[in-house]
Amino acid sequence: MDAPTPDPAAAPDAPSPTPAPASRLIGLDVARALAILGMIVVHFCLVAAADQTTPPWMAAILRALDGRASAVFILLAGIGVTLMTRGAVQRQDIARRNELQVMLIRRGIALLVLGLLNLTIWSGDILRIYGVSLIVASCLFDRSSRALLVWAAAFALAFIGLFAAFDFSQNWDWETMTYQRLWTPSGQLRNLFYDGFRSVFPWTGLLIFGMWLGRLDLTRQTICHRLLLLGAATAAAAEGLSWSLLRWLAPTAGQSPSDVPELAPLSLPADEARALFGTDSMPALPLFLLAAGGTAVSVIALGCLATNRWPGRGWKPLVATGQMALTWYMAHILLGLGGLVALNQVGAHSLPAAAALGVAFFAIAVLVATRWNRIARRGPLETALRRLSEPE
Repeated sequence: MDAPTPDPAAAPDAPSPTPAPASRLIGLDVARALAILGMIVVHFCLVAAADQTTPPWMAAILRALDGRASAVFILLAGIGVTLMTRGAVQRQDIARRNELQVMLIRRGIALLVLGLLNLTIWSGDILRIYGVSLIVASCLFDRSSRALLVWAAAFALAFIGLFAAFDFSQNWDWETMTYQRLWTPSGQLRNLFYDGFRSVFPWTGLLIFGMWLGRLDLTRQTICHRLLLLGAATAAAAEGLSWSLLRWLAPTAGQSPSDVPELAPLSLPADEARALFGTDSMPALPLFLLAAGGTAVSVIALGCLATNRWPGRGWKPLVATGQMALTWYMAHILLGLGGLVALNQVGAHSLPAAAALGVAFFAIAVLVATRWNRIARRGPLETALRRLSEPE
């Protein structure tokens, strides 16, 4: 995987050309490995912890990780699309462009099918969203940078429209976090495109934004510094605005009546206020997208900065782990969470202990990935996906 192209602003109506650096941007793999760690810790806590609220400091960390690992993954997927297709776009190679479009569609269909299989055992599946998103990306990878930003915003705005028109909670039992009527045709469509744990609207917009991000030259320290600062500032601003709005619009949440500001314009139930103006991942409204997207951009920029600043073989374990992201996504569900179920460890631990189990599983993943990398360039599922999607 080559490094991305430079600033696309110089050519608003077409992707800007640039010579491709020879070396792989290992910072992207490091960022992907960190996202794997965050994903595993969150899922182990959800399954193994008896109480998701204590101790408060750990609950706050878990809440801060909610949806952020997914945002890193999907931005990196968008960057990957740009890196894979930019040569054909720069050369205006129509034959290669058509070949890549077919490859993305095949890869999307393969992930969609794998995701449907995964959904039978893990209701939080995200592979279906990747599948549909790659099919959408196959139609957009040669569009202008401006068009990519417009499409990214359109998916976020479309979700707001859906949220206003349809009851997001209709199929949810929030006490047990189970989705009703999942395997009906309407349930499948709603869950995939609108009200699942992750859904095409608005998450595909983040992948498209990642395609735009991939057109920046992430080998340049100045660009990475700017992305780090901009991403962190965006996330902090979204979190700060959310905190202010929640105090303003739901002033009674956790307060005695005497503490409620007299000028508060309205008082919403705390749960409703958090859904509308919080930064939790469900529903994925604009404040969450800004907070999670800003965090994801910062993590990616930090990975590139660190590996550019301190090159060397010390990054190899994380790089190998990041290159096997699909394999570890499925392995942590089948082996990690499945192992917890088989050993009767569901809800059997404190929140810190559950997080420690997740970190231990990640450490094992790093060791296995490092060994695997000595005998193969890609993980088993990555190899299978590549063979399924490449033209014959």
